[in-house]
Amino acid sequence: MSVKKVFRGEKNGNFLGKMFCIVLKDAEEVRRVMFRRNLSNLLILFGSTPFVFFSILSLFSLNNFLNYNIIYLASLYILTIVSFICGTYWGIFLNSKKITINLLIISNLLTLLVYFGFLILSSFAFILLSILIFIVLLFVDFFIFKNDMILLNYLKVRVYVSLIVLISLFIILFNSF
Repeated sequence: MSVKKVFRGEKNGNFLGKMFCIVLKDAEEVRRVMFRRNLSNLLILFGSTPFVFFSILSLFSLNNFLNYNIIYLASLYILTIVSFICGTYWGIFLNSKKITINLLIISNLLTLLVYFGFLILSSFAFILLSILIFIVLLFVDFFIFKNDMILLNYLKVRVYVSLIVLISLFIILFNSF
């Protein structure tokens, strides 16, 4: 027999959205929540795969993949990931009652900076700029965590994945130029 529950998700007074759960026998609900959390962590980790792949190619001095330059492909993926991370800040900011910085402005500035950097800078300078932007994004995540807007589990995964991405970008930087 199951019992349906609907409640408002809040953390320290910040609205996180409506939560729906179904209480099942044998702790099935806990397994479902853990599966969702593990799935999101796994997807975040998989997001670093292209960076690792491009860095491995650059270690073997392979400059092209599918007739595209590795630096170009990595740069396109950087644009995608930075835009995605900045987009998550919109949801956090719009659902927050107490965050003291405007994540909308920060995310727009970082997205525009990476976009115009891609258009204007040399490939070497763009990779350097991207490394800096990924570090800034990590500092923003730490700030958001200190304001109780994200969970420690999410922050840990972001730190691990950011380290993977940063190491991969340094490998690409020093093996491709």
